[in-house]
Amino acid sequence: MKKSVQDSLLEAIDIIVGEKLSKTSYTSSHVGKVKKVNGFDCTVEVYGSDTECKLLEHMHTQIKVGDIVVVQDLYNDNTHKFVQCKIGETT
Repeated sequence: MKKSVQDSLLEAIDIIVGEKLSKTSYTSSHVGKVKKVNGFDCTVEVYGSDTECKLLEHMHTQIKVGDIVVVQDLYNDNTHKFVQCKIGETT
């Protein structure tokens, strides 16, 4: 096979794979500190920035300011974040 044909095939494969990867959704989880709780809504400091999250129904009475929590971003696009669990608290 000629070099130019091989290069074209590799480029086409790279484009196809890149498109598929860009459409793949996955979750991401981050550890943060609770700064504010208001019912099922809370503000968590993650990497120095405040982020708005939802609390799961069974957790809204257990999470308080100062708790260390795991925040999960369901689609890794900052639109659907929730507190997955509490892993500690600050003193």
